[in-house]
Amino acid sequence: MGWKTGDRYLSFKVTQVIDLEELKANLVELEHTGCGAKVLYLACDDPENLFCLSFQTLPNSSNGVAHILEHTVLCGSRKYPVKDPFFAMQRRSLNTFMNALTGADFTCYPAASQVEKDFYNLLDVYLDAVFHPQLKVESFLQEGHRLELENPKDLKSPLQWKGVVFNEMKGAMASPDTRLWHKVTETLVPDLTYANISGGDPAVIPSLTYEELIHFYETYYHPARCLFFFYGSLPLKKHLEVIEESILKNAPKAPPLPHLPKQKRFHAPKNVEGVYPMANEEESQTMIAWGWLTVPAEEQDTLLALSLLDAVLMETDASLLKLPLLQSGLCSTADAFLDPDMSEVPYLILCKGCKREQADVLENLLLNTLREIAKKGIPAHMVEAALHQLELSRTEIGSDHGPFGLSLFMRAGLIMQHGGKPEKALKIHTLFAQLREKLTNPDYLPNLINELFLKNLHRVRVVMNPDSKVLEQEQEEENKKLKVLGEVLPMEERKKIAHLMHHQEEFQKQQAHQNLDCLPKVTLYDVPVLARNFHLKQTENVLYHPTFTNGFVYADLVMDLAHLTIDEIPYAQLFVSLMSEVGVGKRSYVENLEVLQASVGAMNATIGLYPLMEDPSQMRPALLLRSKALERNTPQMFKLMKEWALNVRFDETSRIEELIEQVDTAMQQRLTKNGLRYASGQALSGLSTVGFLSEKSQGLSYFQWIRNIAHDLPRNLPKVIDKFHELKERLISFKNPELVFSCSQQAFENLNYTDLLNLPAKPFKPFMTPVSTPHVPSQGRPIASPVSFTCQGLKVATYLNPHAPALSVASQLMDHLVLHPKIREQGGAYGAGTTYTPTLGHFTFHTFRDPHLASSLKSFKEAIDVIAEQHFTKDDLESAKLESIQTLDSPIAPGSRGATTYALLREGRTLEHRQHYRDRLLALTPQEVALAVQHELKPRLESSIIVTLGSQEFLEKENQILQKPLPIIPI
Repeated sequence: MGWKTGDRYLSFKVTQVIDLEELKANLVELEHTGCGAKVLYLACDDPENLFCLSFQTLPNSSNGVAHILEHTVLCGSRKYPVKDPFFAMQRRSLNTFMNALTGADFTCYPAASQVEKDFYNLLDVYLDAVFHPQLKVESFLQEGHRLELENPKDLKSPLQWKGVVFNEMKGAMASPDTRLWHKVTETLVPDLTYANISGGDPAVIPSLTYEELIHFYETYYHPARCLFFFYGSLPLKKHLEVIEESILKNAPKAPPLPHLPKQKRFHAPKNVEGVYPMANEEESQTMIAWGWLTVPAEEQDTLLALSLLDAVLMETDASLLKLPLLQSGLCSTADAFLDPDMSEVPYLILCKGCKREQADVLENLLLNTLREIAKKGIPAHMVEAALHQLELSRTEIGSDHGPFGLSLFMRAGLIMQHGGKPEKALKIHTLFAQLREKLTNPDYLPNLINELFLKNLHRVRVVMNPDSKVLEQEQEEENKKLKVLGEVLPMEERKKIAHLMHHQEEFQKQQAHQNLDCLPKVTLYDVPVLARNFHLKQTENVLYHPTFTNGFVYADLVMDLAHLTIDEIPYAQLFVSLMSEVGVGKRSYVENLEVLQASVGAMNATIGLYPLMEDPSQMRPALLLRSKALERNTPQMFKLMKEWALNVRFDETSRIEELIEQVDTAMQQRLTKNGLRYASGQALSGLSTVGFLSEKSQGLSYFQWIRNIAHDLPRNLPKVIDKFHELKERLISFKNPELVFSCSQQAFENLNYTDLLNLPAKPFKPFMTPVSTPHVPSQGRPIASPVSFTCQGLKVATYLNPHAPALSVASQLMDHLVLHPKIREQGGAYGAGTTYTPTLGHFTFHTFRDPHLASSLKSFKEAIDVIAEQHFTKDDLESAKLESIQTLDSPIAPGSRGATTYALLREGRTLEHRQHYRDRLLALTPQEVALAVQHELKPRLESSIIVTLGSQEFLEKENQILQKPLPIIPI
């Protein structure tokens, strides 16, 4: 049906229809004439259909009410009164995405699927969840917070707080960046909801009452206040029929929520200080941020100009403002950030690796540089380069991190909820044309600098200092509150707490055995029989996947990896990570970054290991030089790739020093955030060659290697640069070069890439796979985090082994039958699960933001026993198969399809192999799954490797419980 403004269908009236040529989509906006609910529909040819139910949610404190409500809403509804329909649907579905997100001023519930039946199953469950939730008090206690006795059998034992969100936010608040952002917002917009921590402050969360939760729900989750967002190829009519019949036909009117007021502007800038957790305090680890409150979110034209200004000032290390900040030596990194989701957009400049006492000097440099730029103006070529990058970011189709439809909701739907026009966030060409018209005035951007920054007194400076004691002090404060509470708590109240603990435990046990048959599901008959295959066409050593990429060409130049010693692995990783940040030929690094910004979307290097399917202990490793560009810029892209491969420079000593300091600072700041990745890398390093090499280049040993290099950089730098020169001659060998493309067929036919395949080959010694991996003991690693990140790794069967498909299914069964209820629901961890990587034979158990270790390890063992003893039903098995198929069939962004298929080819995983694996998985019997666990997991549990990252206090406490205490090894 071709929709027109004014059309009516059921109780819906079309208020706007717009063609979005730049997205190959049509926008249809509707209003429900009965209750006033809004519908936004983006029609396109994308088979990954997505819906999103979005509400404005405006907390007035940091008690986490919006976040806890988001969790509790998904714990059972009127039509689906089961404990956890959200997690249950993950294994009764072929969804490509399911989630629930709490933002600073909104809560949304998105899901996506490529199967029509599945899409409407998910929509039905989500609609009932958000509009008819049970909101049981027991679910509130489980997901939010609850007071318990440490020992329920001893009524005099100490009190403790538990809860999924409570522990999640303890982990979140251990992140330096999270602490800094909240310090900025509470200072910059003190009168608005953004001053509160919408996720919840662990110190405040226990103040939230169940009654407040219910009131918050009744205020914000009214159908009339919901934005119903749809995207994809499914027709709008059925969407409207479903939401009308399920929700809206009987929904009463409700006045729209008033728009957020404008923040009262400051008369003078404000300076504040705070602390963030870091295990080892160092003098040059202060973070300093400057934040300005700029324009309302609905002013998309000015916001686009601000985005352009940001690209000019801060996008690369050669940008007009970022360059002098980095060259000053007053900071090791400098970045900028703007949040277009807020009703008034903050712009933040953040410097890390600073000294606290130099904040004034750095501020003077920042402001004086802005004044100088505003006075001199901005060179036209820099404006054009920044416009080019904006065009790339606004037109590229998705990524591998989430559906493209969700990114469009974040762009357009949130603007709509602030009272703006959604098309303004999507009509890229129109906005760009208007901006170009304004740019004909050379003073436009300088005037904007003056208006938004220099004359804008609504500015804050936040200085965040590292503090190795802050987590300990916060825990002491929590313990003090609990102790005071415990001292005045009558024995009758303690008995009530013990009774509630027993009741909560019984509630969780009853929930675990609920019948899920009321939930809709797809069946194995709905699963595509054939394995997915993105065909690679090949002409000699050029391979390409023809696909619609919205005008982009993605290119990889692949060459066999030359030999590296084990000690050279971290040097090689640093080498490839810095390759695109240094000079090329006669161009300095500043000149090269400017050329790249004007010509390509990205240019980077990486090392791929490519373990062979027949024998994963052997590999076909390669060096990859990657780039992407708009079709019109491919001649320049190929020219730059050739120059880069032949003439990359490592002779700018001060630049190399600056880059190493940046890497070191970034890795330190993200240590806690990447806790699970580091734990997993360390555990897997003792299981396989790939695990060992990956840990050397990305794990804790690489973290330590960078730390050691940076600790005495003047002494270590000459050796590093000498090694880089050596690696340049060895690694960029042009041995067996291959080109891999993802682009349209027409674009490929117009490509002239010959020069990239005629580069001079160098003497070459192939990479020799290490014959053995070192012994890695189980261990604890202390970090600044009150909750832990744990991985237990086992070496098991690989892809061609008959047990491999069964282990994939067993992984899903363990997650849902044991780990989720035991570790998340009962233990209060934010996440727990298993991962099986058949290409490597890695099987891991893991927990994320977990307040326990010993009990979680017991749950890991219990999961093995449950599946080995076949304590699961045929329905459980079918659900696990569906979830395994989800993983196999998860969407891949167009730009990644060529590289993904090339990796399969290089590793020897043919379509026939993948089809056989799929067929075996779908045909599995319960006995075969149990047998695989008995054969592959039970006998190997004792020899598994356990690695956990948490605070020193946590590790010591858990070691007192563990039968085999973990050696604690400093990072």
